[in-house]
Amino acid sequence: MEYYARLTDFKTKILSYVETIFKCYGNELLLRLEDYNLLEHPNNCVQSSTAIGYAIKEFLVSKLETFTQNHVAPEYKICRDSSVQSTTNASYDCFSWLEPSLFAMINLKMNKARCANNAVAAIHRLYEDFVVKSPETPKCLMVLKIFYDFALSTRDRQRKIFVTNASAYFLDEIDLRENHRQDQRNWSANFNPNSGRLQISEKMLRENRLPPEEISYQNTCETLRAIVERNAKKVR
Repeated sequence: MEYYARLTDFKTKILSYVETIFKCYGNELLLRLEDYNLLEHPNNCVQSSTAIGYAIKEFLVSKLETFTQNHVAPEYKICRDSSVQSTTNASYDCFSWLEPSLFAMINLKMNKARCANNAVAAIHRLYEDFVVKSPETPKCLMVLKIFYDFALSTRDRQRKIFVTNASAYFLDEIDLRENHRQDQRNWSANFNPNSGRLQISEKMLRENRLPPEEISYQNTCETLRAIVERNAKKVR
């Protein structure tokens, strides 16, 4: 229970940081290049692309870094992993340390209004980061979801990104030992099911949640091993 309490406290604090950061901007973000609002035209080519998600993610991670480094009494400092050349090579975008020695990875997901985004990360990336790397260091992974839409600001009549909500859960909370869902993304010549991204829906969050006393780093490692073993049977 103490382990789960640490996760819950971390989630509460990070969500409060996120709320404060976006509130500073009235939950409105202007996407501008030089002096041009890239969303100005209703039929712009940016709004429907994945670029919006990456832009919000970069903005938020940068602000979280600054906010937690310079806060009066920061309980958790948010950092980026300098050893990771790109977040596409990891299952997380930034991290923090939960004392005394729990490595907390944060995976940011941007959810456009009316579009579900259930993907977490490529299974082989999750397995590498959780199980293979530094097995002596306990780890957890929080999926931080930012929900957004586009609208005309009543303050300055400019079209902007409106942040509507934020939520979070831990991969460690979900029981995937018996079954899981994933997409079929594959970047190699030979099909590798572990290249697919793990999918966690709202329904799975409700129906597959572990009791707090069962949540642990060891259990998450066993869960990921079970997923990899199931996928291995698909290519035999």
